[in-house]
Amino acid sequence: MTYRGELRGKTIELEKPLPYENAQVVRVTVEVEPEDLPPGSPGRVLWAISQPPHLTKEDVDELERAIAEGSRPADYSGIFDEEIDS
Repeated sequence: MTYRGELRGKTIELEKPLPYENAQVVRVTVEVEPEDLPPGSPGRVLWAISQPPHLTKEDVDELERAIAEGSRPADYSGIFDEEIDS
């Protein structure tokens, strides 16, 4: 179950009460709301890599193989590289 709240020092104030008795031991996982993180920020990157799909080593190997197979050599020549006859 997911609850939303605000951090206030060492306390997290939840929008709604939890359905447990007082003093009940609970496990808490804290994540920052992604829309509050600037694009490209370390927090946004950490959030993005924690989201599914979670890739296996084989998935990454296959992606790298496909990239290598589809790559073409770079052409560094430009339209201004040709000699002009005067």
